Amino acid sequence: MLSKKEIYAQAMRELERRRQQSSQTQHSHTLEAVSLSPEIGRLRRELGKTSIKLSKALLAGEGNPQELFEQIKEENLRTQERIHLLLDRLGLPHDYLSHKSVCSKCNDYGYIGQKQCSCLKKLLHKIAIADLQESSQLTLSSFDTFDLGYYSRQYSEEGHVVPYEHMSRLFHYCVSYANSFSPSSQGIFMTGKTGLGKTHLSLAIAAKAIDRGYNVIYSSVSDIVRRVSGQYFGRKQEGDDVLELVTKTDLLILDDLGAEFESSFSTSAVYDVINSRIAAGRPTIINTNLTPGELEKRYSERIVSRLYAQLVPLHFVGQDVRMLKAEGQPSK
Repeated sequence: MLSKKEIYAQAMRELERRRQQSSQTQHSHTLEAVSLSPEIGRLRRELGKTSIKLSKALLAGEGNPQELFEQIKEENLRTQERIHLLLDRLGLPHDYLSHKSVCSKCNDYGYIGQKQCSCLKKLLHKIAIADLQESSQLTLSSFDTFDLGYYSRQYSEEGHVVPYEHMSRLFHYCVSYANSFSPSSQGIFMTGKTGLGKTHLSLAIAAKAIDRGYNVIYSSVSDIVRRVSGQYFGRKQEGDDVLELVTKTDLLILDDLGAEFESSFSTSAVYDVINSRIAAGRPTIINTNLTPGELEKRYSERIVSRLYAQLVPLHFVGQDVRMLKAEGQPSK
């Protein structure tokens, strides 16, 4: 994981790239306009000489400084109007020759005076999240690749449902959830045996949320605990505080709850993350292969009851889809 210094350096390189891109665009626009209308080039050179003209007049003591300033200001406005007329004839916008920054507040320097601009803060956060996700072993999935044909259409004693019908309802709920997701949405608690599609659907939700512009962190619980532990015990200088990142992101997806190394620290870390997000009203999607009884033995009744009370429980049923695919069984 990148250190804070590395994240900051990467953000500043991106801001420099933006400034260079803006300058290159302005330069190419100017060359294009001048090649089409040389008069534009002459008028722009005339504008560039106005400050020299004003300085010479002031040094020579020619007239009232304020009157000179107003006179040159009016001349500049007339020159700019002539440039605009020429741009109109070329079918180009009036700001075609202007330098356009991505951020108009700081002009892509990242600071307003001594204070960090909001664009730099967002960039630092974006880089930290991307770094956290890049090292995750999870990859985004799609709703289009979720195959309901692997779920039986026969009544099952498990949950007393027909797996195909039950999973169809869960699937459509997840699609609807993704399409209407917002940072104030309720979280989801996905339970059920391994290979039933919990990770697939949660990461399909993540992909949709990312496409809609939301910040999403998706990681295994083991990886989050490892990173928090590394930061807490000082084994590595992490980037942005891991707990701050996972508690403040728009959507947090924790995969495979219960697979992490069991310790009092890991239990405390898991509780802190979940409790912080619930208290802040931020949605979390959690997946686990453990039963309610196994969860209570592992995390205590307090944590488990909070999960079921605050998150929407979705229980997955059926046969292990990964196993069925490995055996070459076709979708029905």
